[in-house]
Amino acid sequence: MKYFFSILISLLLAVPALAQKGTLTGVVVDEQTGEEMIGVNVYVPSISDGGVTDINGKYNIRLNPGTYTVEFSYITHQKKIVEDVEVREGEVTQLDITMSQSNQELDEVIISARRIDNNEASLLRLQKKSLPVQDGISSEEINRIGFSNSAESMRQVTGASVEGGKFIVMRGLGDRYSISSMDGIVLPTTNPYRNSASLDLIPSSMVDNIVVKKTFSPDLPGNFTGGAVDITTKSLPDRYYLRLSTSVSFNDQTTFNENFLGDPINNSLSRLGFDDGSRKKKSDWSDNEYLNRLNLYLIQIQNNQLSDQDISAFNSTMQSFSDRPFYVQQETPGLDHSLNISFGNRHYFGETQLGYNVGINYSKSFSQYDEREINNYTARIPDGSGSRMQEFQLNNGSESIDEVNNGLIGSTTLQVDEKNEITFTTIYNNNATESVLDMQNGAYPGALSSGSYNNRVISFVQRELFNNQLKGRHNFSNLEVRWSGNYVKSSQYEPNTRFIGSPVDESGQYFYVREVQLPFHFFRDLDDTQYNGKLDLEYKFSNKFSVKSGGFFTKKDRNFNEFRFQLENNGTDASNSEFLSFREASGNFANYFSRNNTGILGRDGNGDLILGLTYRDQTRPENSYEGSEQVAAGYLMGVWDISEKLKVFGGARIEHTDFSITPGSRGESVTEGGINEVDILPSMNVIYALNEESNLRFSGSQTLARPNMRELAPFASFDLLGGFPVVGNPDIDRTNVINLDIRYEIFPNAGEMLAASAFYKDFTNPIVRELDVASDQPQYQYVNTNNGRLFGFEMEFRKELDFIADALRNFKFSTNFTYTSSRVDLGENELKTRRNLDPSIKAFRPFPFQSPYLVNMMLMYENSQTGWDAALYANIAGARLAANGSGAAPDIYEVNGKLNDEGRLTSSRPLPDMSFRVQKSFLNRMSASLSINNLLDYSVVQYQEDQGTYFTNSALNPGRTFKLSFTYRIN
Repeated sequence: MKYFFSILISLLLAVPALAQKGTLTGVVVDEQTGEEMIGVNVYVPSISDGGVTDINGKYNIRLNPGTYTVEFSYITHQKKIVEDVEVREGEVTQLDITMSQSNQELDEVIISARRIDNNEASLLRLQKKSLPVQDGISSEEINRIGFSNSAESMRQVTGASVEGGKFIVMRGLGDRYSISSMDGIVLPTTNPYRNSASLDLIPSSMVDNIVVKKTFSPDLPGNFTGGAVDITTKSLPDRYYLRLSTSVSFNDQTTFNENFLGDPINNSLSRLGFDDGSRKKKSDWSDNEYLNRLNLYLIQIQNNQLSDQDISAFNSTMQSFSDRPFYVQQETPGLDHSLNISFGNRHYFGETQLGYNVGINYSKSFSQYDEREINNYTARIPDGSGSRMQEFQLNNGSESIDEVNNGLIGSTTLQVDEKNEITFTTIYNNNATESVLDMQNGAYPGALSSGSYNNRVISFVQRELFNNQLKGRHNFSNLEVRWSGNYVKSSQYEPNTRFIGSPVDESGQYFYVREVQLPFHFFRDLDDTQYNGKLDLEYKFSNKFSVKSGGFFTKKDRNFNEFRFQLENNGTDASNSEFLSFREASGNFANYFSRNNTGILGRDGNGDLILGLTYRDQTRPENSYEGSEQVAAGYLMGVWDISEKLKVFGGARIEHTDFSITPGSRGESVTEGGINEVDILPSMNVIYALNEESNLRFSGSQTLARPNMRELAPFASFDLLGGFPVVGNPDIDRTNVINLDIRYEIFPNAGEMLAASAFYKDFTNPIVRELDVASDQPQYQYVNTNNGRLFGFEMEFRKELDFIADALRNFKFSTNFTYTSSRVDLGENELKTRRNLDPSIKAFRPFPFQSPYLVNMMLMYENSQTGWDAALYANIAGARLAANGSGAAPDIYEVNGKLNDEGRLTSSRPLPDMSFRVQKSFLNRMSASLSINNLLDYSVVQYQEDQGTYFTNSALNPGRTFKLSFTYRIN
């Protein structure tokens, strides 16, 4: 720790030497094409010096404090002279410029810097340079609202919602139909049940901006339909900077709540989000003689045939499970807290420049849900005699979550000259979640005629991402070359999840029944290694026509292992005083699962062995698998400015998909899964500039969606809370999608926008999760159905409010609205089975997690003179499909709402998710902010609706969070 503070002090002491000059920087773009201009001369006459824009169209000049005139000149463009440019000591002055191509009427343009809004160039890039339809959010907007990670930030993007706080749903399509990338390279997922990366792993402090492309062009990966999310990290800094930020948060449901439960297995590394091995599966449990052949040894124990050496070895194995307890401990969570440090600089070596950025983040948070509900219902065949819903399993209790997130990002950029740039970026992120789900007030009508039902799940999940990228950009006259290569390691480590479910009779006695799984220890680990390579070539034949081509290759290898060890109570004698039975323990799990009650407990008066608790290896080899995903792609596209107003671009991409899954890591013969196909994906786009401020866009394309490895692996995953298992399908195929889009956009003034879009998508062989209710043990399975369709429209509006009154000149209002309607065919088997139970069942349902409407609204206040800014934010998402219903039961939907005294919704209308943030900057270097989340105190509710009654499947109340943040910054 002392070394950390030494480095920090050194950074602070370095500031005075760097703060004597100011920095003038900005981006120069072509007004007609919206592209960055390379090699523009930037000249400051009063010092007879200046600079040249680099490969990104950016310039950077260090100047003494003062007011300057700056000249921008390029051989084919009008010279632009900007007067009254003020440069302040130790500060960065941003001056973005657009330049027009030369004409005979005007050789140069003279303007005042006071008339330039620095949003001018960025808006033109959004308006004219962007080939696909895209939306996004900048780092300034992320900081203003106070989002802590990229997933939260995405909620502000038009048409976006977030599932489970991690996964992006774009235009009503789940993570299967969206991709997430960082700096242009697709991020891997650390969740085997998901297709795209968890964006909550990327802290907002590491983000420069987030852009979402909504229409396909051949230079993008072909496996997206809803949206392609690209997170851009911070690049070459303008000058030295340092930013320190810390926060503390209070949650009215969690902070200082003495009902919080924790895992007794704790270690010195837990606070940092790591496990020191205390939870790790012991090496001698794998292929263990006693665990694999327990029945044989139970017979030998019954016949007193074990030697003392065998007894010692047997007890050593069985009693080692007692170190992984099923009891929990009460804790009192303190304040959530976080720390972020980022710094960087740019160094000059003649024409060569070297820059670096470093970001370090740490956060720890707690969540406590005191009235947690997880319920399962079945339904009888409707006969018109009232509600058909029948209680199957009811769980009510609490859930306690302790989460740690830490990460590091570092980038180094070498700009050899204004036409050549190479960047190396490394990113490490670690997320660890320790949770206790404690359901002590449940019932099990589906299996028990009376009494209550309790269950508990104790888990620890650690996800790691280590991403290294080397990329370059080079300009050779009319040819621009971009390349990148990645090496990515990602993992999910889930050691020793413990489950225990137990009925409790009216007298408070615990007991086991056949319908409830005996307690078990569950281990799972996933390791992915991924290699990516990408090359893009763009040749400009003229200012009117250019061709772009390139290739892409990615290969991901996965090793997934799952182990399960289950309690066995056969051979125990409840009447023996040496053995504590489950009934006698009456919920005292510390005594029941102790070493003194496990293994061979000794001998009775007759010399017979006394048997306690034992465990057996219930691992199924087919539940582990090895997989490989390989995609090779090439594309060719052209961009043609037919006239000053009409631009056409299009082409095709060819992708070869080669997936293979080999289940059974121990060599058992099981069905392998895989896909080996070639797809040609065409795209055509038209942009018509109605005038200088507005565009009309048309787009048509074909894309695809692939299953993930878990969906191809033919094994059944166990649901810890009585839900139906999920089975993979090795015969599942990819989905082909036809996309049509139209968009109108207008930018009346800097910082203002109005956009309206309509879209339609047609799916062939969509992948759905079908519920097989005909078997004795219902289970979900992934299948291809025949068809699916989705259509909708979006609107986005941003406007400064000074047109109402001059007193509102510092206010800005923005909103976006998305309406989506979709239908996907039910699988043939599910439709047949369900219609046998209920002929009125529809032959289709919406896509999973598709809200029929999404509304985002934000009212902002910003006053740079006083240093005050504030934002009020609201998000409204209509009820969305969460899971299929069982048999004749209705499907399960999710919505933010309020529960009544009976624990049920009274309406499916959503409650807005509202947040407020206010910030004050002072002394030019410091700021403090206060944010409040979930102002209306909604609960996240999953429900089934039958005849106007809402049956709660799941409910949790995240509570209100009050967050106080402090930031110190230099430049």
